[in-house]
Amino acid sequence: MTAPEQTVEEAKGPSTGQAWRMAIGHAAGCLACRMPGVGCETGRQLLSAYEEAIRTARAEEVG
Repeated sequence: MTAPEQTVEEAKGPSTGQAWRMAIGHAAGCLACRMPGVGCETGRQLLSAYEEAIRTARAEEVG
């Protein structure tokens, strides 16, 4: 069970939380990522890393 102050990402594991923070931190400072439908290569890579971390965490829960 997770503590109320934990986010879903943190509850799934430190690598997932770190990937999420990196993606959000980049998006907050990147003009292209803040524009709907635009984005940038770095933002896409960071988001892909987060998605992979979440898939891995879910697979570990099931398996």
